[in-house]
Amino acid sequence: MALSTLYLAVLLLSLGHAELTDSPPGDSCSAGVPGSPGLNGHNGQPGRDGRDGKDGATGPKGDRGEPGVCESEPGPPGKMGPVGLPGKMGSAGPAGPRGEKGDTGLPGDVQPLQTDIDAILLRIALVEKAASFRVFRKVGAKYYVTEGLQGSYDAGLKFCREAGGDLVVPQNETENDVLLKMLTQLGAKIAWLGFTDRKTEGTFLDSRGSSLSFTKWRSGEPNDGGSKGEEDCGMMYVDKYNGLWNDVECDRNYHIVCEITN
Repeated sequence: MALSTLYLAVLLLSLGHAELTDSPPGDSCSAGVPGSPGLNGHNGQPGRDGRDGKDGATGPKGDRGEPGVCESEPGPPGKMGPVGLPGKMGSAGPAGPRGEKGDTGLPGDVQPLQTDIDAILLRIALVEKAASFRVFRKVGAKYYVTEGLQGSYDAGLKFCREAGGDLVVPQNETENDVLLKMLTQLGAKIAWLGFTDRKTEGTFLDSRGSSLSFTKWRSGEPNDGGSKGEEDCGMMYVDKYNGLWNDVECDRNYHIVCEITN
């Protein structure tokens, strides 16, 4: 369609040119009436890009824009500024109210704890020592122990001291009863008590040289054997007088019972 139109336009131009050349010579030539403009032809192919021009001069700095809103995390902190001068210390304020008492804390010193540990170890050692005997009974903070042996007062004193104790000396009615029951179970009739009046006649002292704080003498005792004057060592009756005491000669053979403490 476009090609036919173009052909028609070229034909019309040719005819007009022929009419101008066929005019008789000598005639005045006047311009003909322009024909209608032809149709636009097809667009040509785009030309090549031209060379980049030189950079122009930098324009003036624009006004500062409004601060933007950042929805993400803030940027890194800026550099720390210089340290300011210290201010003057203000006056002390009034004392506040006293707070409630707190819970009891642990001891500040380990010495109390060490003391408790030492006491426990001594107690364990005492129990182990008592348990090494054939018969033992706990009496307060000490133990009455025996192997069922018999001997003189001095033999009994030596045996008990080598075992880490002394011949038994009851300090009250309860201890006297425990000793009596213990000897009854052994089938003993008499046992040594750890005191004598060898140093001063009539003044009985225990093996450590202390006066007796408790006694349970049989009626009429101690009498030092009447006129003989040879009864210097203490003993307990088991079956005959049920736990009462007497003074007798120290070379007799009676049951040996020791007491051990810390």
